[in-house]
Formats: sequence, C-alpha cells, structure tokens
Amino acid sequence: MPDYSDFPKLFLDNLEKEGFETYLITDKVSKFRYKGAESIKNFFVKNILKNKEYKQGLINRHFLEDLNKSISAIEGELDYILVIRPDNFPIPFIQNLKKKTKKLIAYQWDGIEKFPEVKNYFNLFDSFFCFENVESQPNIKSITNFYFDHLPPAHKEYNTEKPRLYFVGLYWKSREEKINRFIAEVSDLPVDLSIFIQYFKEPEKRNDKIKYIQNRISFEENLKLVKDSDILLDFVDPLHNGLSIRFFEGMYYKKKVITDNTMVKKYNFYHPDNIFVVENNNYKNIDQFLHTPYHELPEEIVKQYGFSNWIREIIQDKKNNKRTSKHE
Repeated sequence: MPDYSDFPKLFLDNLEKEGFETYLITDKVSKFRYKGAESIKNFFVKNILKNKEYKQGLINRHFLEDLNKSISAIEGELDYILVIRPDNFPIPFIQNLKKKTKKLIAYQWDGIEKFPEVKNYFNLFDSFFCFENVESQPNIKSITNFYFDHLPPAHKEYNTEKPRLYFVGLYWKSREEKINRFIAEVSDLPVDLSIFIQYFKEPEKRNDKIKYIQNRISFEENLKLVKDSDILLDFVDPLHNGLSIRFFEGMYYKKKVITDNTMVKKYNFYHPDNIFVVENNNYKNIDQFLHTPYHELPEEIVKQYGFSNWIREIIQDKKNNKRTSKHE
C-alpha cells in the first residue's frame, strides 16, 4: 500500500488482531543513485539529444527492482496479498505478486475516475474491490470503507447546546466553495467550528474560520480530533461515487455527520437524527438537527462496518454484497 500517514501500521495492527501473520510492502523505496556511467550518459542524453526521459526510466527501474527485492525477502507462498491503490505500483510488480500468493486482492480506496490509470490493473487481480458503485465494470465489486476496530471506541456525550463540527481534508476549489457556503450558513448558529484544509499551493483567498495547514494530520491526530468533536463534516469529492471513511468513524465513535453526499440515505446505518444531508438549500433545518440528541444504532449494524468484517468479506469474496441493504 502507499506509505500514507500512519495507515500502514493501522492495517497491520488490525490484521494481526484478527490472527493474520503480516508482511508490509509500501511504495517507499531506497533513494535512487546513479550506477557506473549513468550520470554521464544522462547528461549527454538530456543536453545533447534533448531527451529528458532517460533519468526517469532509471528511477522507474530502481523503483521496480526495490519492490521486487521486498517480495523476494518473503519466504514461501502467502495465502492472500491485498494491494491498496494498485495504480501506485508498476504492473510488472503486480504480476510478480501474483506468483507469490493463492489469492491476489485489490482495494481502490480513492475511486476509479479520480485515478483512471487503475483501469489497466483490473484484470491482474483475482478480486478487485472499490468503495464506489462501479456499474460500468461488472468485474469490479463494491464494498464500503470501514473503521479500524482494533482501536477501542471512546464516546463522549453529544453536546446539544454548542456542538463541535470537525473537518479535515485536502484543498480543491469546488470543496472550498462548498465549505465557505456552509460556514456562512451556520455562522449565526451555536456551533464550534474546527475545520482544517491542507494545501500544496497557497489558496487565493482565505477564510478566517478555516485553519490552513501544509503538513498532513496523521490518523492518530485525526482520531483525537474526531473523538473531541460532536459532528463530522463531509464534503463529497465530485469524482467519487461512494462514502468516505468519515461515516464509518462517525458510526463507531457515535458522532453525527453533516454531508452533501445524498447516497448515504441508501445505507442501513442512515438515521436523520444522526446524518444531515445538505440538499435543495435545506440549511434552515440544520438548527433543529444540531439540537437533536444522537440516535443510538443497533450494535450489529455498527459491527457490520468494522475492519474485522471488511477483511473477511474481501478474502471470502462473497458475490452478493449486502452492505447497502436497509432491510437486514
């Protein structure tokens, strides 16, 4: 999986809790260095032949070689190999993984159309899962995101007087417009806003109700902010066709959610006291939602979306995924 924040350790810890013996390979490899006369050749190719792709080819080859060394270091055949964001890895590496396991499984947690290159990887896997509903690809199976259930749940009483609203996410223009509109709509209501936007390029305009950050908040830091909040904010990515992890963290830690993702109404954990869907300019109804206590969900529904159940589903590869049913 990608070496993203502290997610790799969370996966390993939850897998080990479920009794798996684990190995980890990430896209973080050793630093590239020229070998022999490669540096001289690169200078000639780049400056005389005006070809700037030679060095990138060397870097790509080094990346693949290091990844393959990681496979070779694992003795024997593995029962399962799970690849998160397969498009982050070279196709020859994925093909080598296939030789190492009885079952090669993919999970695309960032969507298909957002990273369309992943379509070239579909047929390399025994099972390919995505958190989106992908109707045009019959060989892709939909499965929701999840919460890490090896971490103990921590609950605080919902604050009906002045709830704390929390959001953290990457900057993109359409999201900025949504958040600014939301802030304007709730600015006169009794709320405590805690909104973090990570940016790579300085935003053209700043909202003084938003905390702009350059460094990513780790999952551990995010979880502390989730636990301290009352309501999680979710502004859907227009290139996504599924539910973000916020809904599942909200369920586990008994947090409400305010979202503009209308798809959530189809799920069996949806309850209007817990999840407010922004649609048709219905902001006037948020005040009542803020003052309504949290509605407790049945334990069996909450457990359905934990990592323990998620990992069982993908390794067993059930043909009829029932996670979206409201009538279980």
